[in-house]
Amino acid sequence: MNTERRYSIILENRAEILLENATMEQVEAFWDANDTRYFGLRMEDELSAHARVIVTDEIPEEEEIGDVFAGKAEIL
Repeated sequence: MNTERRYSIILENRAEILLENATMEQVEAFWDANDTRYFGLRMEDELSAHARVIVTDEIPEEEEIGDVFAGKAEIL
């Protein structure tokens, strides 16, 4: 039985699924390819077998930037 956690990356403002049912390696590759386009906001259901990573393509307000980078570090 495979117990590896899976992830979906979801664009918050359009509820668009950018990456679905991915491994952590696939999530890392997604970030490597898109780290200037998307900003990590939060992770939902992070303790479940399938976590959702919520991102935005809008530049966050300056006071939120530290939180966004902290969130990205937690995700990766």
